[in-house]
Amino acid sequence: MNKELMEALDILEKEKEISKETLFEAIENSLLTACKNHFGKADNVRVEIDRETADYHVYSDREVVKTEEDVEDPVLQITLDAAKEIDPKAKVGKIVSIPVESKDFGRIAATNAKNVITQKIREEERNVIYQQYFDKSRQVVTGVVQRRMGGNISVNLGRIDAMLTEAEQVPGEHFRTNDRIKVYILDVKQTDRGPRINVSRSHPELVKKLFEEEVTE
Repeated sequence: MNKELMEALDILEKEKEISKETLFEAIENSLLTACKNHFGKADNVRVEIDRETADYHVYSDREVVKTEEDVEDPVLQITLDAAKEIDPKAKVGKIVSIPVESKDFGRIAATNAKNVITQKIREEERNVIYQQYFDKSRQVVTGVVQRRMGGNISVNLGRIDAMLTEAEQVPGEHFRTNDRIKVYILDVKQTDRGPRINVSRSHPELVKKLFEEEVTE
């Protein structure tokens, strides 16, 4: 059992809210990429990861041909005699799955997997944050003032900073760093750099919603 990997995936699932299945798929894709880089092609390669143990196995699916003379591509084909050493029931024309074992491949796979998984984590984290705040669009939330950026104010909403532009501020209002303020989420957009959120202190709905929160039904 790959205990270290399983523990890492459990932590990511809890802290980043990224499902282990998504991460397993990212690992599988990274291993396929490593196969392509290592062997020159990966069309006939399968990667299987045990969801309970995190152990992975790589297989090369090859067509069984009768003799060496019939082998046109050793990456895609295998002789009947060689195939029967792996599967006694192998027959010409059928597909045999051959375990791929290579120390060089293992090293390449580990490095490649790390890079791909890191990228996948970033992407999924952005998606999770985007969806979380997209669901809060047109709602009032509490944020903490971070800093002024010209006439605009950066407001932290918990997992991401939102922008309170000068046009959406109330004239005469002044905030200091770390002030907790109520803001109205105007819109949430997904960009190449991650979610971008614009909030308001002057939107009519803010006053209405604040009033609704104060008044008991």
